[in-house]
Amino acid sequence: MKYLTIIDDNNAYGGFNSGDNGVWSREKASDPPTDDYKALGSRLGVPLTRIIRPYQAGGDKAEIASAEHGGAGVIKDDPFKKTDGLVTAEKGLVLSIIAADCVPVYLIDKKAGVVGLLHCGWRSAAGMLIHNGVQRMIELGASSADIQMTIGPHICCGCYEVSEEAAKEYAGAFTAAELNEIFDLSSGSRRLDLAKAVTFKATAEGILPGNISDAGECTCHDMSYYSYRRGDRGRQNLAFIMMKQTAR
Repeated sequence: MKYLTIIDDNNAYGGFNSGDNGVWSREKASDPPTDDYKALGSRLGVPLTRIIRPYQAGGDKAEIASAEHGGAGVIKDDPFKKTDGLVTAEKGLVLSIIAADCVPVYLIDKKAGVVGLLHCGWRSAAGMLIHNGVQRMIELGASSADIQMTIGPHICCGCYEVSEEAAKEYAGAFTAAELNEIFDLSSGSRRLDLAKAVTFKATAEGILPGNISDAGECTCHDMSYYSYRRGDRGRQNLAFIMMKQTAR
């Protein structure tokens, strides 16, 4: 098991966690919460009725979460279907997403008291998810220029060879200069730098380059994490973020 603290300040707390079993999903909405979620709730001192996880689809949909959604995807059915991003302005409400090589993107506007969490796979990183996540935060009072973004552990460029399909999709989403930084062709194969892609998308939304940081950990290299590319199936890592109850 590996537990990494991503954000810990007066306003928010966020982390990335493999869990003991790497099992965060239930087979049916009526099933009990998984042991990993129980352990996380205990560690955070938060009841499972205050944790939310969307039913992800590798798409562009981002939604606003509030207390009425507490427990969704964890202890009860989830209204957030085919949703890969959540934002909230409610203190003590934990947003979470599962990932096993995709990029967890943590967003926080300390002035507005708004946080967000996005699940960026290769399609989402080239799509509208970051735009939609930022827009949902703006709806809650955030400002792009005040948003701080942290790129969580994900598969690194050196481990992530992709197909021509990805190259074609990215060609329609980025400039030629950006594509030269996003793709590494030096090894004779096409390797994708997801962190570069999401950074370009974030700056296009007005997030300042100086407000963007990277945890710098690769889920494929680090055997403490689960990695789809490395062969893990049915086991994933969990990213989470919450506004602290004492946030100011």
